[in-house]
Amino acid sequence: MRPGRPVGVRRRGVVAIVNAYSNAWPVLFPEHGAGRKHLRPMVLEPWQWSIVKQHPAEFVRGCIESDGCRHRRLVAGRNYPAYSFTNHSEDILLLFMWACGLIDLRPRRANRVTVSIARRADVATLDRLLGDDRAGDVLLRTSN
Repeated sequence: MRPGRPVGVRRRGVVAIVNAYSNAWPVLFPEHGAGRKHLRPMVLEPWQWSIVKQHPAEFVRGCIESDGCRHRRLVAGRNYPAYSFTNHSEDILLLFMWACGLIDLRPRRANRVTVSIARRADVATLDRLLGDDRAGDVLLRTSN
């Protein structure tokens, strides 16, 4: 990514910490900037739009893995699995919902900062996308 530039790698057990410095990072990652993300516009550059359009499932997966969770919903005393994604940036929430639509998920706003995905077919799609180990973990916890 940066030919001829050194990259630092430190190992701590099974973790590798990678350091790289460049004044060009804002060009590659324009979303990283001064101030709080939820107080400034979060807009994808055209090249980022292209990547998300080509790989919406990976974008959704990354959002859920960073700021989301799989949980249970109690409806009439019964447990139902669901996913939530929380972010204080309206722009990021809209990007997440747009990407969900690209993979035929039907997200709904739970409140001002949370998007919920609770339809059975949508939860099954996300279970496949994120890995079955999450589904088993929640099913074990909700069976009590």
